[in-house]
Formats: sequence, structure tokens, C-alpha cells
Amino acid sequence: MNTTLCRIDAASDEAAVTAELGIRIEPAAKSDKTEPKPHCQGSHPGRAYVKGGMVPEFTPGLIDAMVESFDPADGLFLGTHTAGGAVARVGETETAWPHRNVATMINIGGFWTDPADDEPKRRASRNVFAALEPHTGGYYDNIQSETTNVSGNYGPAYDRLVSVKNAFDPMNLFRLNSNVRPTV
Repeated sequence: MNTTLCRIDAASDEAAVTAELGIRIEPAAKSDKTEPKPHCQGSHPGRAYVKGGMVPEFTPGLIDAMVESFDPADGLFLGTHTAGGAVARVGETETAWPHRNVATMINIGGFWTDPADDEPKRRASRNVFAALEPHTGGYYDNIQSETTNVSGNYGPAYDRLVSVKNAFDPMNLFRLNSNVRPTV
């Protein structure tokens, strides 16, 4: 089965990994899955849902899960954002974000305008992510629509973040994210 998952630059790290795994990436112009959509051109409507995770490495199992679980008919996107480079040169305890040595971040979600699409789009996103989640560890906080296991996500930085929260936000005013709860 020949499947194009997304547009990628032929010179990118993702292209090198997919080539190493023997996965053929067709040019975007030949794929009906990568036609430009209005939400990909700089803005999106007011309703959205995204789930994602940090991927330590591209594996055949992850690629299989991506291909088998993703259905473009659901009107969702499946994308990756490569890490490494300068990101990986910073130690995992030097900042609040410990996921410095992952290969990529993977996201599944969608944008829509009709409130009637809320539950079907969220359910479809969750179903795809359920297939991808065993291949992930942690998430990027600013993209998640729902967050779980906050302390595990921040790993070795969590205790330091609690100390900062205790000192600067003991009333938990800034809590509309992957909330690090104060302990004071």
C-alpha cells in the first residue's frame, strides 16, 4: 500500500528517517491527502481540538499505526514537528520542558466551525491518538486540548516547577494549561 501521510521537505530529517524505513513519500502535488485546505493557510476557525505526543523515534510500528488509524475522510490533520538540533543541545533539566531528545512531536486534530462537529471531531482525534499513544512519551503543553499526567510530562523538571509555582503563583491564577499545582 502506498500512502502519503503529509508533505515533507525532501532534505528534512523526517525524509531521511522515512527513507531509512523504506517508506516512499510521494511529491505533495500527486496526493489528494495534501491539497491545501483553508485552515492550513495561516488561520483557522474558532473550534479546534488537538492531541499530541513526543515521539522518541520513528519506528515501523509507529508508521503502521499512523497509516492504519488515520482516515482523511474524518477531516483531521496528522502532522509531525521535528525536534533535535539546537533543542537537543539543552539539558532536560535546564528548562521547564524536558523533551529535548525526542525525534519528533506528532499531533492529530482538526479545525471546524459547526458546533455539531465538536464531539465527532474530538472522538475521531482521540481514536487516532489512542493508536499512536503507545509510541509517545509526554506532550507539548501549548498544543494539547486535554492534558493528563502533568507531573510525568515535566519529568525531572516538575519539582522545580512546583517550587516556582509556590513562590510566584501560590493562588494558582495561571491554571488554564497543564497546571502545575502549588503545594503551599
